[in-house]
Amino acid sequence: MTQDDSDTSGTTPARRKRSDGLRTIERVLKAAEDEMAEFGFVKFNLDRVMEKSGVARSSVYHHFGGRDGVIAALETSSTMRSLERGTAEFEAFLDTLTSGEKAFELIELGVRSFRSSENRSMRQRRISSLAAAHNSAAIREVLANDQQSGTEAVARIIEKARDNGLCNPIEPILGVAYVIQSMLVGRILVDISEDPALDTQWEDAAIATLRQILRPT
Repeated sequence: MTQDDSDTSGTTPARRKRSDGLRTIERVLKAAEDEMAEFGFVKFNLDRVMEKSGVARSSVYHHFGGRDGVIAALETSSTMRSLERGTAEFEAFLDTLTSGEKAFELIELGVRSFRSSENRSMRQRRISSLAAAHNSAAIREVLANDQQSGTEAVARIIEKARDNGLCNPIEPILGVAYVIQSMLVGRILVDISEDPALDTQWEDAAIATLRQILRPT
């Protein structure tokens, strides 16, 4: 490897480019968040976002594809932050529990809440973001980074529950965390059916599956 291929820390040009791209995306999303808070969706103005972020139009369009891409990436990031806050609260609450069954009761309540209109809207936004990611490098970056950090947060909860003697997972913890995340998104298939009976059947099956995987003690 030549000196031009890496800096003194061993970072390759490809990694530096990705890092620079992530910083650009973060600047745009921060400005977009401020714009959305002040003006809302209807009056959301991409020119103001570019001015506030200091990012050139060509770069914004390269990463996001335009106004809709910026909004989609912003919604994706906001959704994942909301999920991370929920997992952080649950992780802190684990220290107050002395029974795996009590912990699993909370999981069951969470699964039963998946049918709520708020959670349904969240799933719809995530599916829309996944579709938009095909045409937006920025959304792919946001999805990849936030999904990884969100899943790692779920894995930490499972690991902490295991260490506290609340469960005994039968599969690798990170794999279990990804299965849980997949279940949350895949719930959209039941949403489409508009069938309350199927809602209950899915919840029962999901709870039984999680019980088998997590094995509460």
